[in-house]
Amino acid sequence: MKKVALYFGSFNPLHYGHLAVAEYVMFNCEIDRFEMILSPHNPFKDKANLADPKKRLRDLRKAIAEENKKLRQKAKDLGHTGCSRIDVNDIEFQLQEPLYTYNTMKELQKRNPDIEYLIVVGADSFKIMPQWYLGEDILREFKVIVYPRKGYRVKTLCRKYKALYLENAPLNNISSTQIRQEISSGATQS
Repeated sequence: MKKVALYFGSFNPLHYGHLAVAEYVMFNCEIDRFEMILSPHNPFKDKANLADPKKRLRDLRKAIAEENKKLRQKAKDLGHTGCSRIDVNDIEFQLQEPLYTYNTMKELQKRNPDIEYLIVVGADSFKIMPQWYLGEDILREFKVIVYPRKGYRVKTLCRKYKALYLENAPLNNISSTQIRQEISSGATQS
């Protein structure tokens, strides 16, 4: 059975922290494919703070095409024969809102019963996953890969739900919110 790691997000905007997580998972976990799933509207986020979903999807595809060139070269340089490419999955553009991870995962399973899907999340998101829509079911039914974030202690929660904690992964403490704020303050200072 093929293993596909899924990294959900608004990617508003995509930044090097997202890419670092993707690269680390691809080069350090046994997976066959890595997909970023852009959520047109995360139920936890205010639509007013999100760029147009179609624009975010175009921007994501363009950025990932560039990133894949770097990943191919890195894999070649390291002799890495596993997954070294990111794919963009637009399934949530085909589903009805509200867009919940559980529903998306079930739809993916229905469409591709021969694939084992793993969910990649940061420790900050993992900590609140039990509060998501059917979050406990997600944690029971799907394997989760947890990327560490400074200030979030989740090892006990990982053991409880049998999630894979990437203990040796480098910490990346940048967020899309920070980037948007920096862009906004830079624009107002110009």
